[in-house]
Amino acid sequence: MIFDVDAVAFDKDGTLIDLDAAWGPAALAWVTTAASGDLALEETLAARLGLDLATGHLVGGGLFAVGTVGQLYETTLGALSDNGAGKADARALSDRAREMSALAGEKGNLVALGDVTGTFRSLQEAGLRLAIVSSDDRSAIDSAIDALSVGPLLEAVVAGDEGLDAKPAPAALIEAARRLRVEPARLLYVGDSWVDAEAGRAAGVAGVVLVGDQPPDTSILATVVVPGIDSLHVV
Repeated sequence: MIFDVDAVAFDKDGTLIDLDAAWGPAALAWVTTAASGDLALEETLAARLGLDLATGHLVGGGLFAVGTVGQLYETTLGALSDNGAGKADARALSDRAREMSALAGEKGNLVALGDVTGTFRSLQEAGLRLAIVSSDDRSAIDSAIDALSVGPLLEAVVAGDEGLDAKPAPAALIEAARRLRVEPARLLYVGDSWVDAEAGRAAGVAGVVLVGDQPPDTSILATVVVPGIDSLHVV
């Protein structure tokens, strides 16, 4: 499939870097810290946040996979309150969970999904403007950008902690198009989940490319599904 566009925006986790390698340890630290030794609560939190405790893998489409840190925090507060924790205790545990998750995340492995740097360079050299649009916080995005050595190739970054409505709302993609100085209809979005597809469709982008193995109900939301970003070529 050929797209006539001026810019390409990329999701981060699951699209540019391996989701489980980057977020698995952080997710487990979040759940176990918030549960504070309560095994039943661990199960509840894991289910609500999208973590398979048996394997340590993130659940596709779950909050750990597609949500913002703010959404994880608010969902954790709700689960703790439902479990009988007072407001102050629930907030203290949620704060601690976020802190311990961040520390564990610093020790996580950043595994590139394909030749990210080479793909970005070929697209940028062809005159395309590039952006990252992620639900993750800006600090985590910046760490990935540094590790992938793509900073000089990017013209915009839109993060999940900027106060915009989270995907699948179109706000982040519309903002990315504004920063790239293109109309959404001239922007291609590359992601890995249903929220990416829904956000792209709602924003009116030129097309949504989803990478990796996709379930049928997600595949039908995409313009095209490809194995990975190495499948993107300039023609």
